[in-house]
Amino acid sequence: MNNQTANQNPAFPGAIQMMLLASPFTLSVTELEAYLREELDNQSVTVQGSENAEDGYVITWGGMAFAVMVIDKPIPADTFNVALRTSHRLKNGEQLIKDHKAHLIISPLNTTDDQLRAIYSALRVMTIADLLAQRAKPLAFYWSNSEVLADNEQFAQAVRVAGEAMEKFNSDVPNALYGLPTTYLAGIRILSSKDKNMFGAITKGLDALTGFEIQIDPFQCKPSEVAKHLYSMVGYILANGPVFSEGNTIGIERDKQFRMRKIPANDVLPARWAMNVETIN
Repeated sequence: MNNQTANQNPAFPGAIQMMLLASPFTLSVTELEAYLREELDNQSVTVQGSENAEDGYVITWGGMAFAVMVIDKPIPADTFNVALRTSHRLKNGEQLIKDHKAHLIISPLNTTDDQLRAIYSALRVMTIADLLAQRAKPLAFYWSNSEVLADNEQFAQAVRVAGEAMEKFNSDVPNALYGLPTTYLAGIRILSSKDKNMFGAITKGLDALTGFEIQIDPFQCKPSEVAKHLYSMVGYILANGPVFSEGNTIGIERDKQFRMRKIPANDVLPARWAMNVETIN
């Protein structure tokens, strides 16, 4: 996978994983370090912080550092307004939000402008959350970048899928990262137009993994069709690295293709690759 150059690209936004808890998380630094070393089978893992962890933890693992904030109050309910509308197949979301009384926030302390390293970092955030969940017994998980809320079963599935993808990647299986849990890591927003038969879409949170979002300009299709194309492009870029270039095309159907253009970041949106559908003559 191609690396991106630090002097050409700003650091990607860090991944942020929140865990909604029914009660405050209480585990000493010593206990957490011993637990993580055993579960990860890695004696070089360290956990720092005050012994009672009132200020949270700093976890170092394989050359990366992660902060875990322990907050003894719920996340404001309006944080989840978008998540309740867009989180795929979430059930009882309102009740999960209502029932939580405390939360954890897990995020990397290292920054990067390299796509592969950003993916590794994000998946380690998920792994730490998965391990903490065995002690914290969370109600739900919220990936802040994508604004996706998941229950325990959905998060466990995302962790399994991520692990399988990375195992294939480390075994040099082609296109292994196409199998990452993209519907958890990258949200989707449907774009409408004046023509009620035309829809587009844009990712939300993909920039934490790639440094940019992907947008498909509205074209004549159903919302489900444009969503399918968008997630296909997400998988493509995760599997192949930062290979998009201005004016390039990607075939999507026998007589249609996407033509790409780069849109710089502004005060509202990060940089994004926009794709316009063209008919192939």
